[in-house]
Amino acid sequence: MSKEGMPLQFDMFSGELVDNRTRRQKKQDKERAQPRQIEMFSSREVAQFGVNPRPLIPLSPNTRLLLIPEDPRTEEEIEQDRQRAAQEQTYQMFAEPAATNDADQPENAATEIAPDTTTLALVPRGVVAVVVFGYFF
Repeated sequence: MSKEGMPLQFDMFSGELVDNRTRRQKKQDKERAQPRQIEMFSSREVAQFGVNPRPLIPLSPNTRLLLIPEDPRTEEEIEQDRQRAAQEQTYQMFAEPAATNDADQPENAATEIAPDTTTLALVPRGVVAVVVFGYFF
């Protein structure tokens, strides 16, 4: 496109300015005005004659190709995520201390379900385990 604008001509009958370019000329001018991406590789480097674009990798029948996912996190972040997941899957051994305020206590303590305080232990076969209940002074 020229610097002075679109090439317009006067219409012989009306005297108005008219764009008499062909569709192809208008399209070319429009494409010239659009920004163009710079090619990363020259066309000579892209089109190589006599080169197979999809070569076969020679593999033996015993070879297996595996995809190994890569973790972009640092070792500290991975450890923090493991710790957080372990804490989410861990049950509390001891209940939270009960509130001593009278306002926090329910009105009908008898109708409330008591928590299960049964203590269970997993021990290997042949080991004798002793479980003692109570407080020691």
